[in-house]
Amino acid sequence: MTRTFPPEVERPSEGEQPSAAPAATPTKKVPLAERRGLVLIGQIGFIVLVLGGWQLLVNIGVIEERFFGSPIGTYQQFVEMLVNGNLLEQTAATLQATMLALAIGVPAGVLIGLILALSPFLDKISSPFIVPLNSLPRIAFAPLFLLWFGLTIWAKVVLAVSIVVFIMLLNTRAGVRNVDPDLQSVSKLLGLKGWAVMRKVALPFAVPSVMAGFRLCVTYGLLGVVASEMIAARNGLGLEIVSNSNALNTNGVFAVLVMLAFVAVVLGFLTERFERWLLRWQ
Repeated sequence: MTRTFPPEVERPSEGEQPSAAPAATPTKKVPLAERRGLVLIGQIGFIVLVLGGWQLLVNIGVIEERFFGSPIGTYQQFVEMLVNGNLLEQTAATLQATMLALAIGVPAGVLIGLILALSPFLDKISSPFIVPLNSLPRIAFAPLFLLWFGLTIWAKVVLAVSIVVFIMLLNTRAGVRNVDPDLQSVSKLLGLKGWAVMRKVALPFAVPSVMAGFRLCVTYGLLGVVASEMIAARNGLGLEIVSNSNALNTNGVFAVLVMLAFVAVVLGFLTERFERWLLRWQ
């Protein structure tokens, strides 16, 4: 008996099996934390919420602008300081001291860290002194630095250097110690000895640890300079913070803090770009 098919159904050829419909490809769900647009909207919304709520509390009299400031008042004070040039002048003074501290403290810390990593004997001698010295609050030395260097830039620089040196020393020493021992053994088999091993093997592989220390140095070096300026200085953002605080100019204090935060963000960005350039070999 011949099998018939409706006109709209095509008869399959001999030996051909009817193919199943392709399965639908499941769409990959992107986590909320990885959606940059939503993250950016959330960040902007948070800022608007905080500033709007702050300004509202000032406007309805819940908090006094004299003590708590206001977003509008801070903005007006910030623009006024920029126009008269005072804020830029104080920022330049702080940046100058910070750059000097980094230029002195970073190379010194790296060099000492390399020496201690290369010489276990010197490392054992210095270790009992490094830990307690690094634990001391540097701000406690500020009066001594002021006594020795007066109201000069070097009082700020030395305080920041005392912070930066230890950060770079510890990170460099740890980075060199964590280099794969097999690499050092192979380099010695190839005839490398002493500083040659350090320069061609240990130091390149310790660069990530050194750069991690450098990032911390930029942040804490800036904070050290500002802290010194808040105690006693002729210029700088720290002095500007104290001056506005003594005058009960809360908006002025917030304006200086905004500039300080901007400087920190810019320095962090430049440090990140420098690190990427330095680590391209990886």
